[in-house]
Amino acid sequence: MGFDLAIWFDQELCGLCFANPNQSRLRVKIVRLEGKPGNDHPLKSRVATFALTAVTHFARIIGSKQIEIQEPLPGVIALYRQLGFEFDTEGRLVKLID
Repeated sequence: MGFDLAIWFDQELCGLCFANPNQSRLRVKIVRLEGKPGNDHPLKSRVATFALTAVTHFARIIGSKQIEIQEPLPGVIALYRQLGFEFDTEGRLVKLID
């Protein structure tokens, strides 16, 4: 089971996301979340929010309790924190699903 998302604006691909649940489905792990490189696409600074909204809905549907970012790049950890993620006691960057 997996979740694939392509984020488009008109004919322009602006972002991609791939996530999958662990075996128990208690946690959905975002394996890849990428915006189009450069500063010229119309959804700049919105891709992570859109992707997280979609992944959260997917997680709720399958009964997950957390979303985890797999191997977050140091340069985007602050953005993930703004979106509600925190490091847990095991060092994983996670967000609880309410």
